[in-house]
Amino acid sequence: MEEPREVAVSMNDRFFTLDLPIEDEKLIASVFLGLARYVNGVSPIKIKQTYVTFSGTQEVIAKLISKPEHIAEWGKETKGLISGLRKR
Repeated sequence: MEEPREVAVSMNDRFFTLDLPIEDEKLIASVFLGLARYVNGVSPIKIKQTYVTFSGTQEVIAKLISKPEHIAEWGKETKGLISGLRKR
């Protein structure tokens, strides 16, 4: 049996937020897979993703995801961002 994964959950009156360790690619991929299933069978989703660039500024990406293929594209972009963040 593998070690338990660390997941932080925060909630307020608008959002349920999951914080996942960026080095846990398997866990992140599972979340993306779940979102793809949701988009495919239930409803499109709006994504707002924030990250800090190498220069220290905060960037925000907003996307409307209406097909599982969009999740795959977003997953590739996110994997690239994570790779850059881990090299810091």
